[in-house]
Amino acid sequence: MKDKIKRKIKEIFFYVFLFTLASLFLFPIVWMIVSSFKPEAQIYSDMGTLKALLPPFINPVEWFTPYKEVLARFEILRYIKNSFMYAGVVVFGNLLVNSMAGYALARFRFPLKNFWMGLIIAIIIVPVETTIIPLFTIVHRLGLVNTFVGLFIPLLANAFNIFLFRQFFLGIPKELEEAALIDGADRLQIFFRIIIPLSKPIFATVAIFTFIGAWNDFIWPVLMLTDTEKYPLQVALNVLNNTEPVYTNQVMAALTISTSVIVLIYIAAQKYIVEGISHTGIKI
Repeated sequence: MKDKIKRKIKEIFFYVFLFTLASLFLFPIVWMIVSSFKPEAQIYSDMGTLKALLPPFINPVEWFTPYKEVLARFEILRYIKNSFMYAGVVVFGNLLVNSMAGYALARFRFPLKNFWMGLIIAIIIVPVETTIIPLFTIVHRLGLVNTFVGLFIPLLANAFNIFLFRQFFLGIPKELEEAALIDGADRLQIFFRIIIPLSKPIFATVAIFTFIGAWNDFIWPVLMLTDTEKYPLQVALNVLNNTEPVYTNQVMAALTISTSVIVLIYIAAQKYIVEGISHTGIKI
């Protein structure tokens, strides 16, 4: 009986801790969404009180006034389209390039294979900030600055995604490929007709991670693009935040639009992320 009571008390403390931790992470998101519904003056009058986390007590139709205003002042829809195009191309390129590289590392034998695998793992731990300037220098010398080609190409290969694909492909029985080879299939046919259909979880996982990363990317697009019409949404938000007059409720409305996309995608696809990662042998 005492053991049961102790377990219950531990469970209660555990859930209280999780609730507190979740609240700390959710607090800025809730404040952002609520502030996007409020008139400008009310945001500052409610600051420091519980009302800062509560929606305004006005006609619900008026909640969306800041959204209408920010859409009227800035070409938000154009920036959203640019972000979807940017993220879409990066996702497609990552799935194609990294899956083929991961398959080669998982199945083929070639000189210095272990060296290349070790190099890929080493690249994973290198911060992006240490390579972005040399990468920009290369793109600049190729004359690809302020072009979509220069924006996309450096992002099509990702060491972590290659590693994820390799780990997943190692778990697929080789007998399936050997049977296909006996039937006369070549390696490309095996990859596209057998490996890819069996690897939907990891493809979904990499697609989601890559999409979220590309959607949130700021540093690389702001370095590469000089034409404001080509800006993705994250870069455009910086323009919005520096264009006078600056209205906090409109900034929060634009941030809510940007955040809602990745939140909805992540919620809809979280089971694929768990399934894909679990099959790679990486603990989460």
